[in-house]
Amino acid sequence: MQVVGNGAVPRSSWLRHRAFWGWLTLLVAIALLRATNRYLIGVASHEITPFTPKLIEELTGALSFGACLPPLFMALRRMRPTFASHLCLFAILSVVQSSLMIVSRQGVFRLANLADYAYPPTVWRYLMEVPTQLFFYVVIAFGLWLFDRYREGQARELRAVQLESALSEARLEALRLQLNPHFLFNTLNAVSELMYDRPRVADEMLSRIGGLLRATLSARSQEHSLLDEWRLLSLYLDIQRARFGEGLDARVRHDPSLDGLRVPFLVLQPLVENAIEHGGCGDDRRVDVDASRESGRITVRVRDFGGGTPQAGHGIGLGNVDARLRHLYGDEAGVRLEPVEGGGSLVTLWWPARPWELA
Repeated sequence: MQVVGNGAVPRSSWLRHRAFWGWLTLLVAIALLRATNRYLIGVASHEITPFTPKLIEELTGALSFGACLPPLFMALRRMRPTFASHLCLFAILSVVQSSLMIVSRQGVFRLANLADYAYPPTVWRYLMEVPTQLFFYVVIAFGLWLFDRYREGQARELRAVQLESALSEARLEALRLQLNPHFLFNTLNAVSELMYDRPRVADEMLSRIGGLLRATLSARSQEHSLLDEWRLLSLYLDIQRARFGEGLDARVRHDPSLDGLRVPFLVLQPLVENAIEHGGCGDDRRVDVDASRESGRITVRVRDFGGGTPQAGHGIGLGNVDARLRHLYGDEAGVRLEPVEGGGSLVTLWWPARPWELA
């Protein structure tokens, strides 16, 4: 028996070993019950005969049939399920099992000095076993067919779930990758505007863009912790501060106790980007971001103080965020865009508050 590591038996070998002894115990128990039944019938009929020969007969019958089961299972799974093939297989099983039973009974009777219970291999000895063998053959064949159909159904269901998960993951990845070109286009466009008038600012922005892109492209998951999301948002705000200088008033307020919760990757950047673009006029921009926990869910609000309509400029970013939240959390998540009295707009998004655990 193969030994692994510190001497432990491999799980597959242990399971096979346990299954073997469990099956052997079942066969012996069946033989014991049948022998006891036959003996009690004799007692009730006032025809008491020794118990030992009955036990030998039942044990040899049960164990010989059990010895035929592994090849029977293999044959049933590999053959074509036609009437002729079943008839042929049953005939082979009947002859082999009856022969094993007769030979083993003869040997055990001799060893036990029970010569009076000789068991000659006559044709009738073979035929008398056919009804019992046929019953068990039908039960086993039908039960194995049902079990295989059940396993195939489970396998199909598992493949369907895996395919659905892979498709959903592909959709999420496409949505996430949609953000990078959108963000990169907007930011590089801003760099091009500063390249000649403020080259140092443009150079600083390019350097920070590289840092943010490295962080986003190295991600391997659709989610991460809220703390990591704040760090990415901080990198992005550094880029925008280099662009707008003191004209950008970006305030981020959050509860540190929420840092370990699960959040979609880079979910805040497109919303903050929209808020900055529409958060004022010229170089004066104001954006407020806050996060809180309410009724078992995370609620994040991004507000700008611009003067345009609340729908202006929120198309790609807002639609992307909404689609990702729906894919990840279903109806438990959502996004809402609404105007704010006095000017500007407020984007509110929410999703279930679940802890982030590294794999």
